[in-house]
Amino acid sequence: MSAEAETPVAGMKALREIETVRIDRNPENPRLHFPEDELDRLAQSIAKEGILVPVVVFEDGDGKYRLVDGERRWLCAQSLGLPTVPAVVIERSPDTRDNLVRMFNIHMVREPWQDMPTAWALGKLVEETGITSTRELSDITGLSGERIERLRHALELPKEYQQYIDEGTIPLNFFWELKKSVIDPLAKRRPSLWAEFDDREVLNSFVDKRLNLVITDAVSLRKVNAIIGIAAREVDDPSKPSVLDDAIRRLVRDESTTIDEAYQDTVEVVVEADKLERRTDNVFRSFERLLGRVRNDEEREHVIAVGRHLVERLGELRGLTGRDGTGGRASGYRAGRARRRPPGGRGGDGYRWILAARCPAVLRGTHLAPGPGKRRAASSSPCPSR
Repeated sequence: MSAEAETPVAGMKALREIETVRIDRNPENPRLHFPEDELDRLAQSIAKEGILVPVVVFEDGDGKYRLVDGERRWLCAQSLGLPTVPAVVIERSPDTRDNLVRMFNIHMVREPWQDMPTAWALGKLVEETGITSTRELSDITGLSGERIERLRHALELPKEYQQYIDEGTIPLNFFWELKKSVIDPLAKRRPSLWAEFDDREVLNSFVDKRLNLVITDAVSLRKVNAIIGIAAREVDDPSKPSVLDDAIRRLVRDESTTIDEAYQDTVEVVVEADKLERRTDNVFRSFERLLGRVRNDEEREHVIAVGRHLVERLGELRGLTGRDGTGGRASGYRAGRARRRPPGGRGGDGYRWILAARCPAVLRGTHLAPGPGKRRAASSSPCPSR
């Protein structure tokens, strides 16, 4: 052992030059993967400039030291054959809990660890401390509450699936979205259907579809949530069957059925129409706002002309659809929804009456204007605010 290795650097009591071979990695360090290109760039920098930021270690007995921070710098020093590295030696060996907490506090503010290594470290911390509260764990680690929930869910997954996450085969985001959009809603909102499936059947089915590229992204799982949600609303009692249950069964048990196929065959039109309904209300608000800001008759007539053109185009849609508003092609669930629409509710006629009540000047002079005796009372304003 060289004298230089034990000599404190002048002016910095805790900083020493320690032989590289006397330093060991920290087994509690959750960062398990170091990309080769990242290490190569760091090694080039160290070869040129030296190690500018000391590693942090603690004495581990028998003249050895254990890393707390700086594993990449230490690995590069080994690859470059450097005999010593600058190191800050902390006063005492931390216990497992303090070691983990220090790791979180040092590393997470600098560069987040990958999901599974962080989850495994979090699991160790829970084992050591007995702390299970998301808020307390967030305070200790500096992780957000949502990320802690995601990581704890990862720890509940089968080991094989944890490896998929660690290897980058399937991201944690997919498993989290599967839980939030499919598994939890299905168990809560369609309990009788959920009871039909074996333990982990839903999880395994969707993971297989992801591996076989039948499902290619996590966001598409939200479409399954839409199917489950509408199925739950269609029945008074969660234990009763829904016409949508078969679509959900096919998604789980037919390995080739895609989410888009199930979504398009069942609730796509309803979901998209509901979105359109919300956007339509924004259109009416825009007409109200514009007609309230016109400065002269010319501007007023221009806005009204735009509105009339919109109404005429809506009128054209009536010729493209059947009397039930489905074009004569609806069947099953969608046809049932169309038949349950209240007369004059939503759809072309519904929009006509909304316009008649809120913006009568827009309808006036078009073939969609209410006939004699049917016109609703309206303010003298061309498009009164509500």
